[in-house]
Amino acid sequence: MSRFHVSITPEPDSLQSKASRTTQSSLPFSATSGTHLSMSGNHNKYSVLLPTYNERDNLPIIIWLLAKTFEEHRLDYEVIIIDDNSPDGTLEVAKQLQRVYGEERIVLRPRAGKLGLGTAYIHGIQNATGNFVIIMDADMSHHPKAIPEFIRKQRERDYDI
Repeated sequence: MSRFHVSITPEPDSLQSKASRTTQSSLPFSATSGTHLSMSGNHNKYSVLLPTYNERDNLPIIIWLLAKTFEEHRLDYEVIIIDDNSPDGTLEVAKQLQRVYGEERIVLRPRAGKLGLGTAYIHGIQNATGNFVIIMDADMSHHPKAIPEFIRKQRERDYDI
């Protein structure tokens, strides 16, 4: 099973035009319903690594955006939350999100202390079950709306993402 890291960036114009063609829905949806197929019909699973430290307020938003993005594009996914013992209760929020979205979608891999971002990625990759890995920040500096464009570009040229 191959493991990849997001390493391409869509051109801002193509991302913007893609976003303008995409209908945004504010209706809730089930993160665990139905068969999940990739955009091309081949089955791929995407493991999103989400290292956290004091992200209690951001975590529900980024998880909702990720689930919405993957569901709208019928992509199979898991989000691996690697929390470094956040004192603000991030892990408790993550557990609540896991109950909402399911253990197959939200995978918790907490660590005993603040061990650093690099080792969080390694820990996440070791626990990933997808054949593609996407590394993101929980503070939304990497917006999930770009994921379908990354995947499209990856498929066009067989890039590593």
